[in-house]
Amino acid sequence: MIERQTDHCEYLQFEQFAAVPGLVHAVFTRRKGFSAPPFAGLNASSVTGDDLSVVERNKAAIVATLGMPLVATKPVHGAQVAVVERETAAERSGDWLEAFRARLRIIEADAMLSDQPGFALCWAYGDCAPILLYDPEHAAFALIHAGWRGTAAGVAPAAVAAMTARYSSRPAALLAGLGPAIGACCYEVNETVRATFARHPLAWECARFVQRTPDPERADATGLFLDVAASNYQQLLAAGIAAEHIDDSGYCTGCRTDLFYSHRCEPWPSGRFAVAIGLRAEASMKS
Repeated sequence: MIERQTDHCEYLQFEQFAAVPGLVHAVFTRRKGFSAPPFAGLNASSVTGDDLSVVERNKAAIVATLGMPLVATKPVHGAQVAVVERETAAERSGDWLEAFRARLRIIEADAMLSDQPGFALCWAYGDCAPILLYDPEHAAFALIHAGWRGTAAGVAPAAVAAMTARYSSRPAALLAGLGPAIGACCYEVNETVRATFARHPLAWECARFVQRTPDPERADATGLFLDVAASNYQQLLAAGIAAEHIDDSGYCTGCRTDLFYSHRCEPWPSGRFAVAIGLRAEASMKS
């Protein structure tokens, strides 16, 4: 991945996405920013206990880095997909962004897709897998929030299918970026998690569990570990995305708390790092 920074932000970019004119994206690290411990750095979450005025300063730095406003739905750890479009009336009024955000706040979804320029889809993450998609043939893009529940529900293939239905995207032509997420090195789960995956045939086929000897010093130890990133990688392949089109960041959030926040591997409370993708006008010209 390509490392970049501004005065108040440090972020990473996928090489294949960075080569697309007009496509804006970033995986922000926790470094820089304005939050104090235990949220130290560029915390993008307003629901984990950080000072809201400081979170707004962090988001303003993210907006300045991207050069466009942020929009999001409410992630609920499922497989719902939301198509993000501006409302014509709001655009005519000159207040499209605020009306746009107000409408999106009531939408529950863990995948967002759009083909419209001028804003960035953005969520804050802390162990769940951020997945970015781009269709170079139709200038459509998507952002996915895949925690273990969303992964078990097949949210990534659902987003690919939605792009095919909405924009006529060909899965084989899609570019995918798989961001930092917790790996099997750090993420011990219970049998409920494995049983949830087993109820979804594709998710079960793609799941990557590792069984180890449970820690005898912990009564709740199961020895069962889940690799969220690897499971989603397999789902992207199963959805028809070519392996050479998938960029995997290779970062485990649990191992790299110097770079990213981790809900599982840091004491509560902790922050969340931002991931965003959007289009400038020049990328929205479809071939």
